[in-house]
Amino acid sequence: MPFLLMNSMMNNHLKFLALAALINGTCFSMILPLLAPLTRQLHLSEFQGGVIVSAGAICMAVASIWVAKNKSNQSPENLVNYGFMGMTITWALFTLILALGLEAFLPSVLIFILLVLSRASTGIFMAMPQIGLQSYVMTESAETTTRSKNMALFGAMNSFGMIVGPLATSLLLYGGLLFPMWFAVALLALVSLALFMIFKKKSDIRSDADKTSEQSSNTVLNQQNIIKQSLIWLALGFSTYVAIVTLNMTAGFYIQDKFFLSSQQSAVYFSQCMVVVGICLVVTQLLIVKVIKLQLHSLVLIGILTMCFGLLLSLYAQSIVVFQASYIFYGISVACLLPAFTTGAAQAVTQDSQVKMAGYCTATQAFGLIFAPLVSTYLYQFDQNLPFYFLFALMILVGICIGWVLVKKGEEVSSFVED
Repeated sequence: MPFLLMNSMMNNHLKFLALAALINGTCFSMILPLLAPLTRQLHLSEFQGGVIVSAGAICMAVASIWVAKNKSNQSPENLVNYGFMGMTITWALFTLILALGLEAFLPSVLIFILLVLSRASTGIFMAMPQIGLQSYVMTESAETTTRSKNMALFGAMNSFGMIVGPLATSLLLYGGLLFPMWFAVALLALVSLALFMIFKKKSDIRSDADKTSEQSSNTVLNQQNIIKQSLIWLALGFSTYVAIVTLNMTAGFYIQDKFFLSSQQSAVYFSQCMVVVGICLVVTQLLIVKVIKLQLHSLVLIGILTMCFGLLLSLYAQSIVVFQASYIFYGISVACLLPAFTTGAAQAVTQDSQVKMAGYCTATQAFGLIFAPLVSTYLYQFDQNLPFYFLFALMILVGICIGWVLVKKGEEVSSFVED
């Protein structure tokens, strides 16, 4: 179904970049079910696993800010191209280090240090394709409604990848814990090659008109004004990514500890959870694009309520089936909150500031990836339920703050998507 929308709503360049987003989501989600069992088999603590993820996020945040400031030197196509090539190389190094650790060729301390360094290098390249994809959509879609549709569709393509990824992981696990990761590396390599062949004739430097537009945006709307105008949506994005990362980081441990399962069993059950959340993500976002006409604040309300209900269901689940059912509500929640975040941020600033706004959106995601792994794994060491209670309190707080700001401003937030 996302492919049908892609054919009807996008030009050729956007179609290919949407396909790249699909593959990126697939590779990313293939690795998620393996985080907890790999951490346990490498004899690392939950907190060390969080440090490894945060190392990449710190570099991703720094790189996203740098790329946003120097965006005139590279086109969105080249950012996507270089990013995928870098991710291919660094993911291969990361997987190789994991293989050495599982075979006990190197001591755990050295493995931990190497994993942190390789993950950090991956974070540098992860910022590039995300900013490239977002900025291309934002700059190519001049009208607000068209931009909203395309941003939502890119989210649907990435979400569709979250269905394919866990399904592939469940099948490929029979080849070993690392086989899905090597498969993801190979897929990233193919995408990198395809992007290089297609975009190699693109110019690295934008036209003088684009530079003039960017210079104008720097004088009319400086960085402080951009952040001020979009702060409410950046806060929403940060909280959403904290929720996503916390659930992904702790669920594998939680399933294994609460239901007394092996590492291999927990990986399979978590893969099934990702399938559930991916299906709900795609269905919900397609409904938003094609059927339901909601305002941004309605999306925020639905997203926060379903997230909170899912957290309560996870906390009081007495069976693995009930726990997996909570991912239905997580899928609906994320499908509402992520498009609300990206579209709200895009609509908060002028067209000339869209590329810079894309950099801030990527930095927001990176800061969530820094904060969430450290806090969630630290809390998990004291009580396996604490990360879920923390998320519940965070989402309630964010909902109250957003509601208060919207009421105070007295603004009607624009309609999200109209077919």
